[in-house]
Amino acid sequence: MHSKHHIIIAMALLIGSALTAAGQQLTLRDCLIYARDHAHSNVVSRLDAEGARLDARTAAAGIMPRISLSGNGNMSFGRNIDPETNTYDNKRTLSTALGLNMSLPLFDGLVSINNLKASRANARRQAVSAQIERDRVSLLVIKAFYNVSYHKALVAQMEQQLQRDRGNLAATVRGLELGIKSVADTAEVYAIVAADEYELTNQRSLLAKAYLTLRSEAGMELTDEPLDLIEEPTYTATDTVLPEADLSFIHPRIAEATEKVSESRYSLRAARGSYSPTLSLSAGISTSYYRMMGSKVEAPDFSRQWHDNMGQYVGLSLSIPLFDGFATINRARRASVNLRRSRAELEQARYDTAREETEAALDLASANEEYSSAKARYTAEQAAYAAVERKFQLGAASAIDLYAASAKLATARATLEGKRIQSIINRITLDYYRGIPFIH
Repeated sequence: MHSKHHIIIAMALLIGSALTAAGQQLTLRDCLIYARDHAHSNVVSRLDAEGARLDARTAAAGIMPRISLSGNGNMSFGRNIDPETNTYDNKRTLSTALGLNMSLPLFDGLVSINNLKASRANARRQAVSAQIERDRVSLLVIKAFYNVSYHKALVAQMEQQLQRDRGNLAATVRGLELGIKSVADTAEVYAIVAADEYELTNQRSLLAKAYLTLRSEAGMELTDEPLDLIEEPTYTATDTVLPEADLSFIHPRIAEATEKVSESRYSLRAARGSYSPTLSLSAGISTSYYRMMGSKVEAPDFSRQWHDNMGQYVGLSLSIPLFDGFATINRARRASVNLRRSRAELEQARYDTAREETEAALDLASANEEYSSAKARYTAEQAAYAAVERKFQLGAASAIDLYAASAKLATARATLEGKRIQSIINRITLDYYRGIPFIH
């Protein structure tokens, strides 16, 4: 299962890279999936979660037996003890020793077990923390995605406005030639067209920065090339029907705080377990082999010495803590403080999450109302501009009046687009608090 998981991730990475390289159309979901797999903070958080899982496996070693194999060999020169007669002589002796040792903790006040449980709780907490980071990055990608949509709409608006004002300029120049328009009106219209060209350049620059921001948040290659994005009609600004909330959903922030409480509770139990005695079992076997170098007496062969020199042992070890400079007491008190702090953080997480969900609902309702008002304003400004433009063509309005009406229309159009996007983002945010993930 573990290898299959890596294969799926690798395929997702290849597909995401192929989409970006080929310049194909990307939806919001495509960008979110790419960010999930490539954003640097997501990669780091996944590695932290993997490290926590390995720490939990390491903690499991505290309740398992330890087996070791040892061996040594030496050559003795000069005056030394004869292993056969146990007397001093001047012979050279080649000797080796082998041993197999095993130790098993029997009781340590449940310190090892509670440390293992605390490590597993920490691994679960790190996994939830990685999910929180993915959600944070996803929300940034969503905002960056719709920011691109916003600036694309403004660029398109300015292109239309420039084309329209250039048409007015051509009509004004013809009117000047015919004596219908004054030089001042013509100069004013020239100024309007110049302002449109400047604003179009500015909006294109902002659009390029919006593309760069999206690439940065998603972990894409940083280039100045635009992305071919598609805004799917998953949400609309006028959609006020909320999906049914998932009653089993627990916000990741609350889940993380809950796991931290569990980790602190087990850490406190482990600290208190240090007061108790520890009991361990040890056992082993050992053997030795020797040979007198240069001796005429032949030493027994290796198999015989392995059997004849074999030794075994079994032992119990009991350790009773008496005094360690109050270190154990202070560790237990510190662990108790950490547990109380974790519980307080859990209550704060629940409170903050409830507050943010309420704010998201209020923001969505406000954004929908503002969008409706902005839409009505835009419709009114369109009619007002059409009337002023008609008057200007008939000579009943000045170029300044035309410029003021054009500016109001542009502001109304930008406000309408901004409120539309804000309503969509607020809807996605509220759905997230109600149990609907960013990536469906």
